[in-house]
Amino acid sequence: MSDLRHLFSPLLRTIGVIVLVLVASGGFAQTKKELEKKRAALDKQIKTTTALIEQARKEQRVTQEQLQLLESQIAAREQLINAMNGELRKVDQRIAEDVELVASLKQDMVKLKEEYARMLQFAYRNRSAYDRMSYLFAANSFQQAYRRSRYLAQIAEQRKRQAALIEETRSTIDARLAGLQVQREEKTKLMSEQQAERQRLSSDRNGQQSALTNLKKEEGRLRETQKKQESQRKELDAAIRKAIEAELKPKAKPGAKPGAPAKLDLSMTPEAKELNTDFEKNKGKLPWPVEKGVITSRFGKQPHPVLPGITIENNGIDITTEKNASVRALFRGEVSSVIVIPGAGKAVIVSHGAYRTVYSNLRDVTVAKGQKVETKQNVGTVLTDENGSVAHVELWKITADGLVKVDPGPWLFRD
Repeated sequence: MSDLRHLFSPLLRTIGVIVLVLVASGGFAQTKKELEKKRAALDKQIKTTTALIEQARKEQRVTQEQLQLLESQIAAREQLINAMNGELRKVDQRIAEDVELVASLKQDMVKLKEEYARMLQFAYRNRSAYDRMSYLFAANSFQQAYRRSRYLAQIAEQRKRQAALIEETRSTIDARLAGLQVQREEKTKLMSEQQAERQRLSSDRNGQQSALTNLKKEEGRLRETQKKQESQRKELDAAIRKAIEAELKPKAKPGAKPGAPAKLDLSMTPEAKELNTDFEKNKGKLPWPVEKGVITSRFGKQPHPVLPGITIENNGIDITTEKNASVRALFRGEVSSVIVIPGAGKAVIVSHGAYRTVYSNLRDVTVAKGQKVETKQNVGTVLTDENGSVAHVELWKITADGLVKVDPGPWLFRD
């Protein structure tokens, strides 16, 4: 019986190796799929940015927005190259693992064949019914004869399994070798694509430097534009705050002193509470306010892309998009205000419970105050001026401490 256990050990080990191969294959495929999805999203973003840059070039203008598009392009391309590095590391890891597995399976194949040869020798020696009967009758007891009978049956069954496993191992080795060839070809292709991206990155950086040099020659104009934009930002901020507060302040009670400040009414209807909860649940899942676009200025304080010592405080995000692009509601709600900012277009405020989304720098508006809107419904068309077509989006929250500006970036869906 110890001989039988000795014959079983290579079989169990080889089965274990094949199972590990299959499990590892599934895990690698999942990781590879995630990396490919990330690369596809970056590819899509780069194509959008390239189209917008090309649009600006055709109009023969170098603007601050064009410079910011180039900066966004460079950042996306660097991320793409890093994603490719991740894919290459995974491919290299898989190739190394497969080489090791093939070597291990080949060793097992040698052992399996050796054991199979011994089984054939044993079967040859006991090939006749007389030999088998002699082997059984030579037993010292009935129990030993029974064990010998079982042993012969197991040997015969094991011989069949061994032959099947040898064939399965051979097939696994062939499949792994074919997979190795595919992976090596994939690695070569990926390295070629990465090299092309590095060259495009170098070209983008040259374009960025050229645009920056040209813009610095127009420092006087840029400073005037910066002052104008800063004034418009403050005007928009004041108008938004005034509109929301007017919406929330209850009417003064009879007998109240003239000029006494009215408190904000923070109460919500059951419908508004439900809408507020749904809005919060969808953080990170909200659709983009434009079909195609690139974030060229993010929320908060940031240095001016050209002018030294100048800091821009953005109350929302700026998305550079196509000419005449439709601007869409991020979530269902009700239009609470439509604002006109002289020289800076129009703005729409949509209520979502305790939240307000603001869409500004609009040429025209397609909704009216009090109108219900659905997710992705058009609220207006982006305004195009000397700086390009830029949709400005803000997110405000009503709290017990007052109105709070929130970064809308993390609320938008990312591929």
